[in-house]
Amino acid sequence: MASKPKPPGSERESAPARLAETPPPPYGQTVGVLHLVESMMQMQQAIGELKANVAHLAEASSKQTTKLDRISHIVFASGVVLAIALAIGGFFLNKIWDGVFTLLKAAH
Repeated sequence: MASKPKPPGSERESAPARLAETPPPPYGQTVGVLHLVESMMQMQQAIGELKANVAHLAEASSKQTTKLDRISHIVFASGVVLAIALAIGGFFLNKIWDGVFTLLKAAH
């Protein structure tokens, strides 16, 4: 016959009769060390990728700075050329205007 199930709490818990004679293998510690080494390697790889990306960004920034310096020099030079052209054009317009006034005064 089958024995009746005992209600919970009716059994007394007892300590084992004897303890293990050999210590358990340090498997948990080994897994922890392997996980630590793997994590360190992944962090090292990520840091290497970040260094490469930062170097690329620094190079791109340097190229953009060179382009902006070139553009600013071109804008400055075109402003100087425009100022010189306006000065020369103003001088010639002044001389032409003086000539026109002289002709108009002579005609009256």
